[in-house]
Amino acid sequence: MQIKEFLNNVCEQIKYKPMRNEIAEELENHIKEAKENYIQEGIEEIKAEEKAINQMGKAEEIGKKLNKIHKPKLDLKLLIMVVITIAFGFLVAFTRAKKYEIISLGIETRAIMVFAICTIIGLLLSIGIYFFDYRKLQKNAKYFYTLATAIIILSIIFSTKTYVRVYLDLKIAKVSPTILAMPLYIISFVGFLQNVNKQRKIKIVIQEKEFNISMIKTIIILSIISILLLIAIDHITSASILTLTYLIVTTVKILTLKENRRKYIAILWGIPTILIILMICLLFNNNGMFRVNRIIVSFNPELDPTGAGWQGMLQKQVINSAKLIGEADMEVSIGDNLTKEDYLRVFDDGTNFAFISILAHYGWLISLGMVMAIILLNTRLIINSMKIKDDYGKLLIVGIATTFILQSIFNLLMNLNLGIKADFNIPLISYSGITLIINMMSLAVTFSVYRRKDIIHV
Repeated sequence: MQIKEFLNNVCEQIKYKPMRNEIAEELENHIKEAKENYIQEGIEEIKAEEKAINQMGKAEEIGKKLNKIHKPKLDLKLLIMVVITIAFGFLVAFTRAKKYEIISLGIETRAIMVFAICTIIGLLLSIGIYFFDYRKLQKNAKYFYTLATAIIILSIIFSTKTYVRVYLDLKIAKVSPTILAMPLYIISFVGFLQNVNKQRKIKIVIQEKEFNISMIKTIIILSIISILLLIAIDHITSASILTLTYLIVTTVKILTLKENRRKYIAILWGIPTILIILMICLLFNNNGMFRVNRIIVSFNPELDPTGAGWQGMLQKQVINSAKLIGEADMEVSIGDNLTKEDYLRVFDDGTNFAFISILAHYGWLISLGMVMAIILLNTRLIINSMKIKDDYGKLLIVGIATTFILQSIFNLLMNLNLGIKADFNIPLISYSGITLIINMMSLAVTFSVYRRKDIIHV
């Protein structure tokens, strides 16, 4: 039996076609190596080849075994967690429609339908990403960075506000450019970081002069630019999350090195000190004292109960009066001629205060179930990152998981008056159509990585 015939018979049993060439090449090398050994022992070339092939075993049996090993896998556990988490998102949308939009004269009475439409759109796009080979993203890192930067710059040029209007049915949604830019920056950053292994230096041509700049310095410069752009459009919270994501992803990358890991990590986490000082300085601009006061009152709403702290006081009332199941028995004592429903409508928009809204209307059992779903989802992402052998895939999951975890933690702390009041959303749950689509697409990337965890050879 000829080598090609043997390899063809093996590959016919392998259903995942992209792996056929790689497996065939690996088997061919083993056969040729065995053939050479037999020739050195004095066996004729034709017989040596036949013996080497027979040594491998039956082609069909080998193919079936390799098919099981290299078969793409769907992470059902993560999928279940995603479905459960999105179900809580539907509950938030239902609460918004039932409690919030009645007063809006029908302008946004289709919250559930919009959420459903965005879920379907996100699902369809996610299916495409799931079957897409994520490794191709690495080669296009610079294009993702350029696109993200262009989105931020265009939002600065064409709008005094940092929002873009997106029309969906009768709903006008405010979409922050950071929603689109953040995942693009993370994908590009992981690509740049992984490319350090392959390309130590890049060339930049400026005014017909060629400058050699080390890749690692370029990554630092580009990262700082992306963070400063987010600060420039007054998204300091997003800039903070992006900074932490960069640091955590880089730390994971450094841990794969064999030498000087502690040294590099110490240097890595020393750099943000300068950025933190810069961000603190930026707080003290024209609106600086307002922001500082807002931060202080976020933790201690009693300092300004009728001013900046009124919302925090209302959150405390909800937490203290919440039942195990059912609507909270809170007594409204702030303001005049306003009912409990009027105040709860502050939380029922379902964006930043989804947890408090669920707690107020459905009780601790449902709200803690939502928190548990969030914890399990994020835990599964962390576990998956540990299972991935491919460095690039591992870093992609770490980057996406980090943003999900940080957003969730900061949002829940904010809801419990334990964190700064800022624009933090819970992925897949907080009410926002475009954000839901982007989050689903980001998770689809992690599914794509996991799908190939046993078929990627590093």
